Amino acid sequence: MNFKIAENGKLNVIAKAKVLEQLKGLANSKTHVLMEQSSSPSRAALVAGLKAKGVRFYEYEPIDFSVHAEAASIAFGSSVKPVYKFDKAKAILSLDCDFLGTEEAAFENIRGFSAGRRVKDDHTENPSEVMNRLYVVEGLLSLTGTNSDHRLRIPTGSVSRVAALFLKEALELSNTDAGGFIEELKEFVGNLNEDFPNSHAVEGEGNSANIGKWVKECVADLARLADQGKKTLVVAGYRQPKEVHLVAMALNSLLGNVGETLVLQSFNDAGNGSIKDLAANFEKGENLIVLGGDPAYNAPADIDWNGIVERAGKFVRHGFYNVDQTSQKSDVYIPATHYLESWGDALTSDGTLVPVQPLIAPLFGGLTELEVLARISGSEEVDPYKITRATFEGIAGKGDSKWDKFLHDGFLAGSEAKIVSAEFDGEAAATEWRENIQKFIPPSKKNLEVTFFRDHCVDDGRWGNNGWLLETPNPVTRITWDNVLLVSLNTARDLLGESESKKLLDFEKVDGEDFDPKTMDLPGRFGFHSDSGRFHQKVFKLKIGDREIEGPIWLLPGMADNVVGIALGYGRGVGRVGGATGPLSERTGGGGFDAYKVRTTKAQHVASGAELLPTNAKYEVACTQEQGVMDGRPVVRECNADDFDGHKDFVKHFDLDSVHHTTHLVKGDDRGYPWEKDEELKRINSSDEDLPASPYRNNFGDDKVNGPKLMDVQRQQWGMVIDLTTCVGCNACVVACQSENNIPIVGKHQVALGREMSWMSIHRYFSGDEHNPQVTYQGVSCQHCEDAPCETVCPVNATVHDQEGLNLMAYNRCVGTRYCSNNCPYKVRRFNYYDYNRRPMGSEGGEIKPGQFFNDDNSLNNSPLHPGNKSSNGEWELIRWYKDPSRGSVPGLDDGKKEGGEFDPEWDLIKLSKNPDVTVRMRGVMEKCTYCVQRIQRAKIEQKSKVRDSVEKLDDPEAKIAALDVPDGTIIPACQQACPADGVSFGDISDPTSEVYRLKRQNRNYSVLGYLDTRPRTTYLAKLRNPNASMPDYFDIPNTVTEYNKKNHAHIFESKESNADGKEPNH
Repeated sequence: MNFKIAENGKLNVIAKAKVLEQLKGLANSKTHVLMEQSSSPSRAALVAGLKAKGVRFYEYEPIDFSVHAEAASIAFGSSVKPVYKFDKAKAILSLDCDFLGTEEAAFENIRGFSAGRRVKDDHTENPSEVMNRLYVVEGLLSLTGTNSDHRLRIPTGSVSRVAALFLKEALELSNTDAGGFIEELKEFVGNLNEDFPNSHAVEGEGNSANIGKWVKECVADLARLADQGKKTLVVAGYRQPKEVHLVAMALNSLLGNVGETLVLQSFNDAGNGSIKDLAANFEKGENLIVLGGDPAYNAPADIDWNGIVERAGKFVRHGFYNVDQTSQKSDVYIPATHYLESWGDALTSDGTLVPVQPLIAPLFGGLTELEVLARISGSEEVDPYKITRATFEGIAGKGDSKWDKFLHDGFLAGSEAKIVSAEFDGEAAATEWRENIQKFIPPSKKNLEVTFFRDHCVDDGRWGNNGWLLETPNPVTRITWDNVLLVSLNTARDLLGESESKKLLDFEKVDGEDFDPKTMDLPGRFGFHSDSGRFHQKVFKLKIGDREIEGPIWLLPGMADNVVGIALGYGRGVGRVGGATGPLSERTGGGGFDAYKVRTTKAQHVASGAELLPTNAKYEVACTQEQGVMDGRPVVRECNADDFDGHKDFVKHFDLDSVHHTTHLVKGDDRGYPWEKDEELKRINSSDEDLPASPYRNNFGDDKVNGPKLMDVQRQQWGMVIDLTTCVGCNACVVACQSENNIPIVGKHQVALGREMSWMSIHRYFSGDEHNPQVTYQGVSCQHCEDAPCETVCPVNATVHDQEGLNLMAYNRCVGTRYCSNNCPYKVRRFNYYDYNRRPMGSEGGEIKPGQFFNDDNSLNNSPLHPGNKSSNGEWELIRWYKDPSRGSVPGLDDGKKEGGEFDPEWDLIKLSKNPDVTVRMRGVMEKCTYCVQRIQRAKIEQKSKVRDSVEKLDDPEAKIAALDVPDGTIIPACQQACPADGVSFGDISDPTSEVYRLKRQNRNYSVLGYLDTRPRTTYLAKLRNPNASMPDYFDIPNTVTEYNKKNHAHIFESKESNADGKEPNH
C-alpha cells in the first residue's frame, strides 16, 4: 500500500508530500465526504469544524444498527438509544434479533446471556428458576435461534404481524390501551390463520393455530415473571423495521423492564446524510472524498455509484486496501492505518470513553482518518496523538497524570452516557405504526422472500481478505470460504420436485436402514451427498425484479419455508485472498457470490417477489462437518432444568459411559474426576468435600499401573472443563487458538479434502424435527488423554506425556506416519500435508486464486517448494536457501533479480504475523492443541521470579514446591481468554481450591467417549435446557436423549419413581 495519484486512468505510486498537496483547498461547499459510522468524539469535533466551512457529510453502513436508537427516540420522546442488560433478564423474547451472533455488541450480549444461563453447582435449587429462558421468533436459523428454548419459525417479513400479536395479547392481559395502540394492532393482526397456511411454524401440528398458542403462552410466562418482580427483556433485530422495534419497546414498558433490563441512554445523532442523499445531491465537477468502507462494492444496487464517481471533479480515497473496487477508480489514494497502528478514541456501547492506542508504527506509512480530516480542514494540528489528547482534556481536564491513567486503564471512569428516565409514548408509536406499516403478502413458491444477513465471519465484507476469518466455519452451516443460498427442506422439494430432491438428498438408505427425514435419526449429514468435505451443490439463479445473481443452494434445517437466506460480504471482484472473478461455475477457489447486486435501498434486509431458477451448473462447497447428528450417541449430554433436581447424576446413566458398562476397565472414574488409585469410587460416592486431591493416573515412574506418588513427579496437573450450557458456539475460541498458535490457513481446496488445520473446532449437532430442530454445540480439541491412544502407536516417540499430564508433540521427531491421527478417537490431530507456512497464495496465469493454494490435480501451484516455480530454476526454495546461507535464516521468495539480491518483503510480514513463543511447523509434521503450553511455561517462569528470594529461606522441601505452584487463574489459554461466555475453565486439577477442580466434581461433569478408558483431561459439563411446559413445542426430555433411548433401548428420565426409591434406572 502506497500513496498514489491516477494518471491516464491508472494509479501510480507517488511521494506522500504530493498526495497531501491534493487535500488542500477541499474545505468548501463543493466537497462531499462519505464515511463509515464512528463513535469517535475526536472525529465528531473535526467533522463539526468542516461542516461550518460548508463541507457536506454522509454516512453509509451496509449493516446499519441505527434503527434501535431511531425507534427508541420515537417511543420515549427524546434522543435516546437502548442498552440491553441480558444478565438481568429471566426471560428473553427475540423478534428476529440475533443478539448472540450478528447484532451489535454481540460478545457483550453473549457474556450477559451466558451469565444468566449458568448453573453454578449441583446444589442449586430449582435450576429452571435460576436459569434464564429464551424465546426466538425468526425466519433464518441464527446462532441465537440455535440456543433458544423455544423457537417460532416464520418468514422474516411476517415478524411484524406476529410482533403485533404479542403486543395485542400483552395489552389484553394487562387491560391497557397504551395510548390507542390496541386498536391499530387489532386491525393489523387480522386473521393469522389466513396468512399462515401450513407454515410449520412450530413443532407439533405444524399449522397456524399453533402460532396463537405459542404467542399466548410466551406472553403469559413473561407476565408471570413480571408479577413475581423478575425482569424480562424483549429485543428486535436490525433487519426489522422501526414498527417492530416500537412493539418491543411497548412490551418492555408493559412488563416493567425500562430502566432495568432496557436502559435508555442519551444519544446525539450526528445528523449526517445517507448514501441515497449523496446520490441525489452530488453535482458534476464537485469533489468526492470516501473515508473507509467500499461503496463501489457494497452500495445498494439502485444507487448508481459509478455515475457519482464519473461526475466527480476530484475523487480522493482513504482506505485500508488499495485493491478494493472503490480505490481502483479514485484519483488520489491515501493508505489508511490499521487501528492497532493508530491514535484515536471511541465510545463503548454504554458511552464510556476509551483510547485507541498503536501497538506498532504504521507498516506502510498510512494516515489515520483523524489526520486526513485535519489536513482537509487546514488545521495547524494534524498529529492524531495530539488531536486525541486535546479531545480527552476537553472532557476530563488537563494533566499528565489524568492522561497517563486513561491510557493505562483503557477507559475514562465515569464517562458513560447519561441514563434517561422516560415513559413510553403510545400515541407517537401508534402514529408511526399507522404511517409506515406495510401490508404483508405471505411468501410462496413463486413469490419467495429473500433475507440478507450479516456474515458471522467476514461481516459485511470488510474482512473479506482475512484468511483466518474466511477459513473459520460459519457456526450454523459449518461452511468456509463461500456463501450459499439457504433454503428449508420443503422449499427445496418445491424447487426440485420429490424425485430430484431424493436424488440430491440422503433420503433412501443410510447404512442399510430407512431414513425418516422427520426424525433426522440417521443422515450422514442432513443435506447433500458429499465426498469428504466436498459438497457438489446445484447452482440456482435468484431473480428479484430485473436483477439476478447465481449461487449454490444449501439445505438448512429450521429455515422458514419459501425463504432464501443470503450472507452478505462475499463475491468481491478484487482482493488477494477473498477476491473472486469469473462465472461461479468456473471458479474453484471460493470467494462466494455478490449478494449486493440484488440488494436495494427499499429492500436492504428483506426482499419479496423473488424466484429461484435451476441452472445446469454445480459448485463445490467446502464444509468442515459432514456428520450433522449424533446418531443416538451420548457425545453431548443434555437435561431439562426442571428434571435436573431429581436426576443430578443423569450423565452417568448414558449406556456405554455408565459404571455398569466399564467394569472390565481399570478402576477409575470415566467422567473425569481427579483420580486417586483404588479410592476413586469412595471419592465419587462420598459427600466429604475434604478428601485429598490427586492427579490422574500418570505413566511416569516405576509403578506403571497406579502411577508414582505425587511428590515424585510434579505438584500441578493441568486440565480443562467446558460448560456446554453457557457455550453458544460463537467461534471466538477457534480464531483465538489460530492466532495464538501460528496455525496456518490452507485454502478452500484443502478444507474440502478434510485438511483444515484448526486445533479447536465447534461441532454442531441437529436433533428432532427437521422443521424446528434442537441444536447443540460442543468445542473439541485435543483431550490430553492420560491413556492416550496416539502415544502407543507413534514409532518415533514424537507424541509424549509430560509430568504435568500434558500430551505434547516433539515436532523434530515427527516423521509423518500419521498413525497417531488414525488411532485418535477424537480426530483432533492435524497434519501438514504441505508447507503451508512457507508458500504464497496460489496463482495461475497471473490470476490470484482465492482460497486455492493448489491446482485441481492437487499439485503445488507457484509455491516456493514446487520444482516448477519459475523463480526456483527447477530447485526447491529450501534447497536454494541451503546453497546460499547469505539469504538469512528464513527462505525468501526471489523476484528473479539474483544479482541484486532483492527479495519479496512478504516474508518479513509473515514473520510479523507469527507468535514468537510458538514453533512454526513445517511439511510432514503432525500438530494439535497443547493447552497453550507456552503460556504455562511463561507463568511458571514468572512465578519462580516472584518467589525466588522467599523460597531460598524455606527449609521444608514440600513448602518450597508449594511456593512454586502457579496460583489458580494465572494461566489462561487462548480459548478461555477469548470466550465471551466464560464457558472454559483451565487449571490445576489436583488443587482442591481451583475452579477446574470444583467443576470436575460436579455431577454434570463427563468425558466424551469415556468408555474407551482414554481418561481425557478435558471434560464437559452437560447441557441444561430450560423449556416452558405450557408451550406447544415443549419437549419433556431433550431430543438427543429421545434418540439415545431409541437407539440404545435405554430409559433415561423415564423411571423417576425408581430414582425416588434410591434405585438405579433400568437400562
